[in-house]
Amino acid sequence: MAMSLRAQDLVEPDDGAKADSTQWTRLEKRLYVSWASRDVHYAKTAVPLADCQSDTTVYAWRGERIGIEAVLFSPIDAGKLKLQLQSPRKASWLRQAASAHFLRYVLTDQFKSCGAHPTDLPPYLIPDVIDTQNELHVPAMQTRPVWLTIDVPRNAPPGEYVLTLSVSGHLKKHNLRLRLVVCDRTLPAPADYGFHLDFWQQPYAVSRYYGVERWSDEHFNLLRPYMELLARGGQSVVSAILFYEPWGDQSHDKFSPMVQTTKRRDGSWAYDYSIFDHWVAFMLSCGISKQINCFSMVPWDMTFRYYDETQGQDVELKTTTSAAEYRELWTSFLKSFATHLKEKGWFEKTLIAMDERGLGNMLDAYAVAQEAVPGLQMALAGNYHAELADKLADYCVAYGQHFTEQELSTRRERGWTSTFYTSCAEREPNIFTNSSPAEAAYLPLYAVVHGFDGYLHWSWLNWPDAPLTDSRYRLFPPGDTFVVYPGPRSSVRWERFMEGVQQAEKIRILRAEYQERHNETALARLNTALKPFADSDHFDGQTLPAKIDALERVLNTPQ
Repeated sequence: MAMSLRAQDLVEPDDGAKADSTQWTRLEKRLYVSWASRDVHYAKTAVPLADCQSDTTVYAWRGERIGIEAVLFSPIDAGKLKLQLQSPRKASWLRQAASAHFLRYVLTDQFKSCGAHPTDLPPYLIPDVIDTQNELHVPAMQTRPVWLTIDVPRNAPPGEYVLTLSVSGHLKKHNLRLRLVVCDRTLPAPADYGFHLDFWQQPYAVSRYYGVERWSDEHFNLLRPYMELLARGGQSVVSAILFYEPWGDQSHDKFSPMVQTTKRRDGSWAYDYSIFDHWVAFMLSCGISKQINCFSMVPWDMTFRYYDETQGQDVELKTTTSAAEYRELWTSFLKSFATHLKEKGWFEKTLIAMDERGLGNMLDAYAVAQEAVPGLQMALAGNYHAELADKLADYCVAYGQHFTEQELSTRRERGWTSTFYTSCAEREPNIFTNSSPAEAAYLPLYAVVHGFDGYLHWSWLNWPDAPLTDSRYRLFPPGDTFVVYPGPRSSVRWERFMEGVQQAEKIRILRAEYQERHNETALARLNTALKPFADSDHFDGQTLPAKIDALERVLNTPQ
């Protein structure tokens, strides 16, 4: 579904960097076209390569989504260039499964920390946005990366295929040849991935950006392609908001409640679940259906907004988790909510979720919830506490923290989920726009080697003012608040992260097969390839791309 953009987002930004003419004058006056590394942020005004590569080979399982990068550059004005894909008639499915688009540049800087974003850091451009365009004017002394995506069908015949990327314009036409080797292995559909993926959704940014009313039919229509793209990555969880703004001033767009809570004149409580029901049903229709996490019994500022009939207006209850009014508010709400969830058939998959709350608050909230609705499941993304490991059905700990082997075993036996997350606190690895692209692919592998079930990140599309031109925000590192761009346009970060999730799925499948067949040699080879991803204390981003490539070779040549 194509979506119109705001006028200010149609013009690509300029960081003021000028091309070094001495680099460019050494080149012949022609267009250069080459396959390129996905692990490099190619500068817009620099010569990117010493040698051009016109042929390459990639391997894939059936059902896998793969991304390949190319780069175009010219010391003279190359004019308008058009990307086209060609394949032999016997492999017509390949051309239909592939797409090629120019990468769009967006502003970033070197901020990698929590708190207010400094205003004195020099911005620079990185190619992260996978644009919808396959035609673009490339001026003199400019570099332009291209992203080629192939969604290999799950019924594709194994074998070798050739796909040609043609670049044509008023200069000489160039062809890049891609040899695709489809392995005799099949990934499950994303909805059936074993990897537990939890990117929190932010539907309010979409309504603000496109200027439509929240929760209108138009809003949901605009949201669908974004949530389907999230589902394509294997997303497991629906994020739902119970009371106004669980995160205070953290987000650019305020999180309005999906449940309207009213205190009647007689002191009793009433609840309207219509928005919540519509949102959850909508997300299920997009393919995200395993779990519903509802925020939050413990918001960051411990304030709960509801409508008071006596006063005829919204009021705010500022309280603590140990207060009597807190127990009254949540006991009534949870009893009603549980009844409603059971009527909808959603009770077993719904959890009351919190974010980065302390042990005391969590224990208080847990006690209130279990007294109100025994067996109600709860979730936390926060620091590790042994006292919570046997209470929370979904427990996500910060990068570098770990459960004990016994805790992981017990939680796995109960069918509970144990994951990890990164935030502004991790300089690397992460998925900021200033992060190395390989770091996104690494995060799911870190989950695998440390026994986690998956990964959590706090923001899917929590856009700042102009996300297509500037990834910076008044808080947090650039790109920390979103991974997908308006359009929807995917990103190099998101595509590389999906690559890591698919590698995690391959590992899960092959381990199970090797263990069932008692193939100790193959299992040892796989585990050896995974060892370089285990050390979080000495993260080495420099050699990471080579380690990921080595693992991929092992996964694509199973024994």
